[in-house]
Amino acid sequence: MIALLLTAILAKGAEFGPTLEGAVVPAEADGYSPEGGADTASVGCSDQYLENGVQLPDLPLFFTRQTPESEWGTSEMIDAIVSATRHMRWLMPDASPVTIGDISHERGGFQSGHLSHRGGVDADIGIYSTGGKQNLRGFDSLGDNFDVVANWALISAFLDTGNIDFILLDHAHIARLRAYTTKAGLLTVAEAEEIFPLEAHPWDRTGIVRHAPKHDNHMHVRVLCSDGSRSGR
Repeated sequence: MIALLLTAILAKGAEFGPTLEGAVVPAEADGYSPEGGADTASVGCSDQYLENGVQLPDLPLFFTRQTPESEWGTSEMIDAIVSATRHMRWLMPDASPVTIGDISHERGGFQSGHLSHRGGVDADIGIYSTGGKQNLRGFDSLGDNFDVVANWALISAFLDTGNIDFILLDHAHIARLRAYTTKAGLLTVAEAEEIFPLEAHPWDRTGIVRHAPKHDNHMHVRVLCSDGSRSGR
């Protein structure tokens, strides 16, 4: 239901985007084919190690890679990032390319500074400040300087891939997104509840878009395995 809902929502914004032609369409890079995806998927996956990992390709029109050596993921993860950022380029061509942080090492395993990011199913994704801007050098705390329109478009683009397990974000940003989408008529209250439900406590992790501490300057995206299962943690 969510995929169909978001397809309809994003279609409302289609008039604002340019035709994706020429240099905007990603060429094959680093073994990644935009037509067929990265042909390395396996049934199931782990959140502790990475098999047949795919490195995020260099597509600067869509995103900025912060740490290419730590940006290896499952094919589902790489496909989701390319698809979502490509749609953002089309929908909001004047917005900054999306800043991509750590995903996983080439074979996964422990990564300094993270409890997860071990199996190629987790990625740190930049969020937009007012005016559709992202810090291309890293993640800055936004506070109230949160572009609700651009960030909802980005989250919608990720959800519309159909491969998202959950997204972690600060509860203050989630509240802004919920208020914006319902007030603007983009979502009914029931639809908003399905994507980012109200939580009894801000530390409860329920729904698709969930609160997590220290996520006021970026969002954490986790994808499903190739068979639609969850990887664990």
